Amino acid sequence: MMSVGKNFFFAPLRLCGKYFSTPRARNDYSTHVPILIGLARLREIRTVLEFGCGYYSTLTFLNRTAFPDLQRLRSVENDVEWADMISEVANDDDRWTLNRIDGETADAVPRLDLEAFDLILIDDSKTSAQRSSTIRAIANKHPQRPWIAIHDYEVDEYQFAARAFKHRYAFKAYNPHTGLVCNRIVPGARELDRLIKENKTLEPDDLPGWLNRIL
Repeated sequence: MMSVGKNFFFAPLRLCGKYFSTPRARNDYSTHVPILIGLARLREIRTVLEFGCGYYSTLTFLNRTAFPDLQRLRSVENDVEWADMISEVANDDDRWTLNRIDGETADAVPRLDLEAFDLILIDDSKTSAQRSSTIRAIANKHPQRPWIAIHDYEVDEYQFAARAFKHRYAFKAYNPHTGLVCNRIVPGARELDRLIKENKTLEPDDLPGWLNRIL
């Protein structure tokens, strides 16, 4: 939730002017960490699907303190070299399945049973257009069970792509923002947002600090 994320090496998502219009977190690849930890306190999260694996997501999900109920994590990644790097640090955790795919991430969505997951994270691709396509592909399946977190949610394209979801929240304590979208109300989402804002003295990648505040 630990080292740099994939976009450290591939930056096009973060080169548009809007990204520099407001102060960004020191480690802007980790701003979804507090939200993910908090969601695991609002719901018993046993199954997770992530589009785009990374140090600040994959390793957080596999952290047994952060996600004590996790039984299965499935990661979808279309960057072979990046997938190999994450595999090296994940220590062959038997709860984790890494699916390396060819082509666009969005193309893999129709083949997946989204209802089998409690939580889905969207943090994929090298461009905002590609990630928007992933969001739309998921929205088009009208998932009812999973909560869906979207990193870099301050990007207008992502918010537009997520409009089909009935409920949409934006966690803005840190920039980049994190979105939470779903087709059912998330009890406790606003309280979690308030808690994170009250503890902004913590860096978003301070995993022990957030575990102490949110537990």
